[in-house]
Formats: sequence, C-alpha cells, structure tokens
Amino acid sequence: MSVSTRTGIYDLMNNVETDVYPVIAPQGLTDPYAVYSVRFEYIRTQDGIAIKDGYLTVDIYADKYADCGSLADTVRDNLDNQNGTYNSEVMFVAYITSEVDGYIPELDKFVITQEYVLRFEV
Repeated sequence: MSVSTRTGIYDLMNNVETDVYPVIAPQGLTDPYAVYSVRFEYIRTQDGIAIKDGYLTVDIYADKYADCGSLADTVRDNLDNQNGTYNSEVMFVAYITSEVDGYIPELDKFVITQEYVLRFEV
C-alpha cells in the first residue's frame, strides 16, 4: 500500500465525518467518534498488479447507543456505493460487507464495527 493510497483513504474518511481517526483516537474526545484501519490485498495478472482491494474496518464509539447508531448511519450513508478520486487514487467502489453492535464494559462505551471493501485502480 502506497503513501498516496493511505492519504487517499484519510481524505475519503475525512469527507465522510470529521470525528474519524486512523488507527487510534486521541484522548479526551467528545462522543461519538470513529477509528478506522485498513488492510490491502493485491490482484495479480500476467501484466503485474491490476487492482488492489482495501478492507476497511471502522469502529464507532459512543456513551449512548443512539449516538453510536447515528454516527454509524452517517458513515454508512457516506461510504456505501461511493467512488471517486482521493489524493490521485482512483477508487472504483466502496461497499459495506458487515456491521456488528457491541459494548465494551472497561470503557463503558457502545461500539459498532463496520467493514467495507474499497476497490482501487493500480
């Protein structure tokens, strides 16, 4: 995964919602907020790498379940079926593949985890 692709995903996520952070959230945030991570797989052809798929995981946290659900809806509405160019990286499509609700007793927070596939041109 190139720096350009990482920056492109960062731009994409900041277009979705301002309280979304890569890998770890800063301390002292106001709820709700989200943290994302991404894993890439490359599709090889006879001519080399043709397409890279990004598997984006978004964890949404809030003290109240309704707030968690509201931000999850915002993220899904702004990511699912999106395409475009982000930091010169062409994304053919983003689509949601799963969503799971949970609760973290140690943090006293609700969490909704969403997973997406992002397909980029190489």
